[in-house]
Amino acid sequence: MQEFLKYLALLIALVVCYQLYAYSVSHTGKEKQARCQSLGIVFMSIGIVSLIFRTGPTVIGGLVLIMLGFRLIAQGLDRLNKKTFIDRYEEDQEVE
Repeated sequence: MQEFLKYLALLIALVVCYQLYAYSVSHTGKEKQARCQSLGIVFMSIGIVSLIFRTGPTVIGGLVLIMLGFRLIAQGLDRLNKKTFIDRYEEDQEVE
């Protein structure tokens, strides 16, 4: 029974973490960048620490948190002004 409660607590924690992930991604602009980067660092830290326990569910939960952390950090690094294309050079375009 105690093992079942551990699994249930881990599942509830992962669902809450996913809800925080979805909430952070739903914002726009600088607010999204700040929230995603800070929450990504927190998820990465919790995921790395959970690998210490070396039980099956905590290792899987830790890996899921690490993946969510990487994804949040990547979304926090997204450009704000997507109208500027970095692969175009002004002299390459013909001026008429």
